[in-house]
Amino acid sequence: MNNLSTRTCLAAVVLLAATPLAHAGGFSIYEAGAKATGMACAVTASIDDGSAMFYNIAGIGFMPGTVADINVMPVQPHSKYLQATPPTPGATGETAKPTFLVPGVGVTHRTSGRWGFGVGVSAPFGLGVEWEDPTNWTGRFTSYDVLLETIYVTPAVSFQVIPELSLAVGADIAHQTLELHRFSPQQFGGNNDLVNVINADLEGTAEWNVTPCFGAMYKPSAKWSFGVMYHPKKTMKYTDGTGTLTNVAPDALSGAVDAAITQLGGNNYKLTTELGLPHMLSLGVAYRFTPRFLVEFNAVNFGWSNFESLELTFDPDPTGSLSSTILERYEDRWQYRIGFDFDATEKLKLLAGYARDETPQPVESMSPLLPDATRNDFSIGAQYATGKWRFTLAWMAVLNEARSNVVDGAPAMFPEEQSNPDDVQIKTLEAGAYETVANVFAFGVGYHF
Repeated sequence: MNNLSTRTCLAAVVLLAATPLAHAGGFSIYEAGAKATGMACAVTASIDDGSAMFYNIAGIGFMPGTVADINVMPVQPHSKYLQATPPTPGATGETAKPTFLVPGVGVTHRTSGRWGFGVGVSAPFGLGVEWEDPTNWTGRFTSYDVLLETIYVTPAVSFQVIPELSLAVGADIAHQTLELHRFSPQQFGGNNDLVNVINADLEGTAEWNVTPCFGAMYKPSAKWSFGVMYHPKKTMKYTDGTGTLTNVAPDALSGAVDAAITQLGGNNYKLTTELGLPHMLSLGVAYRFTPRFLVEFNAVNFGWSNFESLELTFDPDPTGSLSSTILERYEDRWQYRIGFDFDATEKLKLLAGYARDETPQPVESMSPLLPDATRNDFSIGAQYATGKWRFTLAWMAVLNEARSNVVDGAPAMFPEEQSNPDDVQIKTLEAGAYETVANVFAFGVGYHF
C-alpha cells in the first residue's frame, strides 16, 4: 500500500469515533410535547401539561390534581449536497428519508397542599443521517450512516412558596447509544481514484449519567407569567464501545489491506471516550392579552462550548496511531422562540410559533456527519379538549439556511488539520454546499384525573 493508504487506514477508527460528537453537538431535539411543538416550544413560562418535566418542572406547582400526557414526535430530516470542487459538474448527494420517533411522556401530581411531584421521559439530543448510495456517496470516507439516541428520565418535586411562586428541583437521568458507519479509502487504478478498502463500524452505550435540574415559575397576576428552566451540562462516558474494521478492498488490494489492519491491532477494538452535552437554560415570559389569547417569548441558551474536543483511547493500539484528540470547538448559542395560544372555542385551542436557532457549529466542523446551519422554525397546531381528555396535533417546519464549508475558495479546516495531507485531501473532496429541511409532526394525548 502507498503512504496515503497506510495513513488513511491508521486514521480510520479515529475519524469514525469522532462521528457521534458532530451529531450530539450540532443537533438538539427541543420537541418534547405536542402542544409545545405547536408553539415553537416557547412554553417555559406557561407550560400546563406533562411536558413540564422537560420545559419547566416548576409548572407542576400550577397543575392541580394528576395530569398524564403521552406524546410522539415523528421527525423527518432531509439534506442535499453539491460538491464544490472539480470535476464539473460537481457530485451530488442526498440523505435517505427515514422517520425518527421522538418520545415525550410526563405524569405530574400536585397534593392538596404546596407540594407537587412528577416524572417525565424526553429525548433532547440525537438524530440520524443516512446518505443514499453509501458505497459511491462522495462523503462516505467521513460518514455514510450515523445514529445517536439520548433519553432523559426526569423525576422532580415542586414546592409552592407562595400562591404565585413555584420552585422545583429534579434529576436528569440520561442514557445514550450510538451506531456509526464509514469507509476508508485507497488510491487505485490508472486515474488514482479513491476506492473503498475498509468498512468501519462503531457501536457503544454510555454509562448512565445523573445531573440535577431546576425550575421556577412566577405568576404575579392573571395576565403575566415568568419562568426559568435549567438542565446542566453532561459528560457521557463510554468505557465499552466497540469498533470493527472489515476489509472491503478490491482483490488486487485485499492482501495489503489485511496487513494494514493487522498492523493497527486487528479487526476489533475497544473504545473509551467521553462525550460532552450542553447545558440548557430557558428564560420565559408570557402575557395574556385577553382571557383567550396568550403570547410567550423564550430565550434559550445552549452551552455548546462543553463540546470543545474529545480524547479517544483505543485498545489494542500497538502503533500508538489510533488514540488521539479530536477538535470540534463549538460555541455557546442563544435561541429565540415565540409562541401563540388562542382559545377559538371552549374546547378548541389554536397554536402557532416561530424560532430562530443560531448554529453552534464552526464552519471547520461541517461535514457529511452533520451539515448544520442556522435554522428558522415555523409551527402550527390545534388542541381539542373534551371532559378530562385532550388531544393535540402539531407540525413544525425546520428550515436550515443554505451553508457551505468552502471559505475563500478552500475547504474550511482547523490549523492543526492543515498539516495532515490525508485530512486536506478528504476535506477537499467533500467540500461543498448543504441544504437541510426537517418536518416535525407531533401527536399528543392527555388526561386530567
